[in-house]
Amino acid sequence: MDDIAKTQELRALVIDEQKLQEGEEKVREMIAANAPLSEILESLVLMIEAQSPHMLCSVLLLSDDGNHIRHGAAPNLPEQYVKAVNGAPIGPKAGSCGTAMYRGEPVVVTDISLDPLWEDFRELTAGTGLRACWSTPIMSRRGKVLGSFAMYYRRPQAPTAVEARLTEVATRLAAEAIEQSAKQARN
Repeated sequence: MDDIAKTQELRALVIDEQKLQEGEEKVREMIAANAPLSEILESLVLMIEAQSPHMLCSVLLLSDDGNHIRHGAAPNLPEQYVKAVNGAPIGPKAGSCGTAMYRGEPVVVTDISLDPLWEDFRELTAGTGLRACWSTPIMSRRGKVLGSFAMYYRRPQAPTAVEARLTEVATRLAAEAIEQSAKQARN
């Protein structure tokens, strides 16, 4: 990469950081105002998706029994996919999100059509065009899995440093929102 391209890339990252900070502030204001969790998570997903024109994201929640996926927010993922995943069990071969929640660690799948973690979901994803998915567990302050945040793409690929940064922001904000919502529910 030449110096001009590097400079343009750095400039783009600064602009993205500014947009990201503005988005973080909006989500934090929603959390502070005790907005409904579904609205907060949808705003968060849309804010992250706005950073890349080809990225689709989701926030999935871990069920109260700790064994199943619950829908959180996925405003731009295919509806049939979202419905099929809602209520699915987590486990060692449960796609990226169910496996990330089960393991409590990030799961990167660069090609859904080839990865064994997606074996049971391959038919479902074939009609959606989804080809890559990496998922990171959303963790409470005490280290408990609350859910997962995922990025999807319609072509095989691996995450970049920018996407790693976006994932860090998304999982931190999602954890704050989920914990605040649980606190409100207890009061």
